[in-house]
Amino acid sequence: MGTSKQFAKGRQRINLLHTVATQYWEQGISQNEIARALGYSRPQVSRLLSEARKRGIVTITVRHPLKRAIELEHQLSERFGLAGAHVAADGEGGEESQTAAIASSEAPVVALGAETAMEMIRGDSVVALTNGNAVSQVVAALPKSRHPEVTIVQAIGAIAHDNHLIDSPELCQKMAGTLGANYRILPAPFYLDSSRTASILRHESSISMTISMASHADVILTGIGATTKAGSGAIFDLWLGPSEVSGLVRAGAVGHIGGHHIDSEGRHIDGDLCRRILGVPFNRLKDATSVLAIAWGQEKIPAIAGALRGGLVSHLVTDVRTASGVLALENGPGKQDRR
Repeated sequence: MGTSKQFAKGRQRINLLHTVATQYWEQGISQNEIARALGYSRPQVSRLLSEARKRGIVTITVRHPLKRAIELEHQLSERFGLAGAHVAADGEGGEESQTAAIASSEAPVVALGAETAMEMIRGDSVVALTNGNAVSQVVAALPKSRHPEVTIVQAIGAIAHDNHLIDSPELCQKMAGTLGANYRILPAPFYLDSSRTASILRHESSISMTISMASHADVILTGIGATTKAGSGAIFDLWLGPSEVSGLVRAGAVGHIGGHHIDSEGRHIDGDLCRRILGVPFNRLKDATSVLAIAWGQEKIPAIAGALRGGLVSHLVTDVRTASGVLALENGPGKQDRR
């Protein structure tokens, strides 16, 4: 009988400790308020909270919200030899930066992309700009500033997409306006009807000069697109039908960067398609001073991994899930000795 009473008393004590701990640590009720409600003194409540910790009813863990992101940055930099890896954690960035980016789940990585771009732009930098949703969002998130010696250059021709907000000429002008910088437009379409027409235009003085300027830019700001059986992204939607996309997939294409399709090792998928585009040549991506790629999303993991393996990117901005996926793909079975 005595044992039963002791057991019941012990349960009551645990329930009391749990109640006090829940009210204090989970509900945010002060010790004074808890004491008044229970008819206890404040020192008694403090001793109950201390006992709850000692008995393991409460465990306290100090978490660094960016710990996982920082670990991934180190792993990406080491694995792929990046000059900079920037991984956005969920909820990262202050209220101001997230509002400036976009009020969406993509805001942290977009804000980090804008911050990284601003860090890379020097007083007289030449910045070559491609196009697409990621680049568009980063440009929209840039802070208003004044860089009169900076020049923004269009890196690839215009795609003439219905959404002009993601096209190169508009993005060039918008970025220059935000930064108080100069800009230079590439007055030609991205994709031509024939390789012969593209070759002729490349030798036109204004086009040739702009491409050369973009090719030798201090920073090339670009996204990375995925190529799957379903398509090859917004910049190719107007020109590539199912047969062309299927041909690219058969050739090993996993994505594209700067308008150039690449395979899983970052090798160029060269062919008539590539010879019909106007923009920074593929070999300049690898030789460029800095290529800042902003890309995220599960569907882009193979493309991002390919671009990194091929040495086409010096600085990457992405999110935790994408970074984890890229490293998992790189470190999968039989891949440890890839490099």
